[in-house]
Amino acid sequence: MKRWMKRSIIIFTMNWWAKFCSPAVSIICLLLLITSCKKEGDFNLGASPNAPLGAQFTDTLTLTNQTFLLNDSLVSSRPGYLSFGAYSGPGVTGAIYAEAYSSLGLYSSNIDYSGVTIDSSNLYLYYEYAYGDTLSGQDFAVHQVTTQMDVSVPYQTTTSFVSYDPTVGGSKSGIKPRPIHNPTMSIPLTNAFATTLLSAADDKSNTDFKSNYYGIVIKSNNNSTGSVIRAGFTNSTSSTYTTSTKLAIYFKRAGKKDSAIFVLTQGMPSFNRVLADRSGTSISSLVYNTDNITDVATNNKCYVQAGTGIVTKVTLPYLSNLATIDGSSVIINKATLVAPIDETSNYLGYRPVRELGLIELNPDNTFKYRSNQLAYVFASVPTDQGYYPPVTWSATDVKTTEYRFDITRYVQFLLKGTYANDGFIISPTFNQHYTNRTVLNSSNASSRKMRLEIYYTKVK
Repeated sequence: MKRWMKRSIIIFTMNWWAKFCSPAVSIICLLLLITSCKKEGDFNLGASPNAPLGAQFTDTLTLTNQTFLLNDSLVSSRPGYLSFGAYSGPGVTGAIYAEAYSSLGLYSSNIDYSGVTIDSSNLYLYYEYAYGDTLSGQDFAVHQVTTQMDVSVPYQTTTSFVSYDPTVGGSKSGIKPRPIHNPTMSIPLTNAFATTLLSAADDKSNTDFKSNYYGIVIKSNNNSTGSVIRAGFTNSTSSTYTTSTKLAIYFKRAGKKDSAIFVLTQGMPSFNRVLADRSGTSISSLVYNTDNITDVATNNKCYVQAGTGIVTKVTLPYLSNLATIDGSSVIINKATLVAPIDETSNYLGYRPVRELGLIELNPDNTFKYRSNQLAYVFASVPTDQGYYPPVTWSATDVKTTEYRFDITRYVQFLLKGTYANDGFIISPTFNQHYTNRTVLNSSNASSRKMRLEIYYTKVK
């Protein structure tokens, strides 16, 4: 067999195996292949740097880390869930306050509510998730929204132009969420609040009602902290519970009991707003969009937080040095970014961000786009349809202590010059209704540092 043919076959086979097998398995299989067709001395798969062809490993390439605030495009309109409440992370990411804005709809339209006497009214919220200190009692409040919302507006977690009446329309104190055992929250509403609602709904169609009553906001009362709760809408299909979220007003008319039901419908004008107070933390200087801070100033830690725009930037400044080692070209067989979680950050009490992805940035730290699409770092193995999905990694359980991203294809493209090496961010995939945070060890940490593990082959 011609030498150039053998080399081409081996290079192709090694890349194919590396996508589906561990590096060790790939090397063993290739040894069997080479033994069947080589002359003695043609190839050397050892670790010697002088070998003309060899499987090499490194995890010492320089990485640089910065924590960024990139919160100018976190769209939360028409979310899958309502997120409200607050939690405090002293010395970590500070206090987070979530406010859920939702329009209301009539369960029954064109009903005459004149002459009724209100007995009571409640906002019932059925929830599946609570993040933070669920053992601390927390206070919640309901207010009337005073700005008409539009379903076509891409409201963001930083939206501040939608206002609400500061008068508390309903509240409840000392709530300790129990999503599994008692996934029900009931907030009593004032008679004045209920009267305003019935007046707006009196003999109205759903369209007319929504034109006069803009909705409600659910939030932490008096800046109390405990946890951020994720509740389903009235028509939520993802809820595991059959009882729906709703607002109910109970009344009597001519001595007969009756009720009016208002629904919070998913897909109608709604969004989750997230406010942050990072005072007293190592990232307190992150105030405005694109503000950033190096890991030197954060004791070699990096931060990621859903809903707030806190992300970690990673750059590979000397990756090009790998492209020509000892005058040889390099083929990347496997490249894995390993991002360990800081185990001193109480990540068991504050579950890490559910799912992280990687997005490329421009030199000015704005989001990079290709073909009018956000430039995600794509996975190295295509789907059955030949599509390369964005690479992600999830913190699936309490045993998860690190995130691992297969970026083989991306690193090879950098070395070939197909992509510009401008860095990327580690960013939450879900920002609409999550506020989880993760603290990562940076590449300069004393142990369990962030690193890029690369298996590569040198080719003359």
